[in-house]
Formats: sequence, structure tokens, C-alpha cells
Amino acid sequence: MAQVSGITIERSNTGMPVYARIDLRKHSDIIPILENKGAEVKKTVKWSAKLLKAFEEKEFSIGDINNFWDE
Repeated sequence: MAQVSGITIERSNTGMPVYARIDLRKHSDIIPILENKGAEVKKTVKWSAKLLKAFEEKEFSIGDINNFWDE
């Protein structure tokens, strides 16, 4: 069988495939398949305690682009 660059199959002691390591930079077409299976591909944002406290203390609102200079 031909080898594919960026994909490595790891096998158990009995020779059964157990893990597949995929370089997602080379095979970015696989990312939607992983997301459909429930894998979280995007990096989550880690909020610091100081930033969370700032969110609680201040009220934020979405501005209107039409009245940008009036505010």
C-alpha cells in the first residue's frame, strides 16, 4: 500500500490499527469531517479573572455604525 504524506497509522501489538495521526496543515479538507463528528478544532478563549471582573462591572452595548461619530 502506498504511503500518504502527513498521515501515520499506529497499530497495536496484534497489528490492528488503533490511532491515526493526521497533519491538518497538509490535509485541511478533513477538518469539516472532524467538526461534524463533534471534535472542537478551534482554540477556546481563556478569560482571565481580571477580564471577567471587568465584564461584570461595565455594561457593554453594540454600537450603531450609522451613528458612530454621534456617540
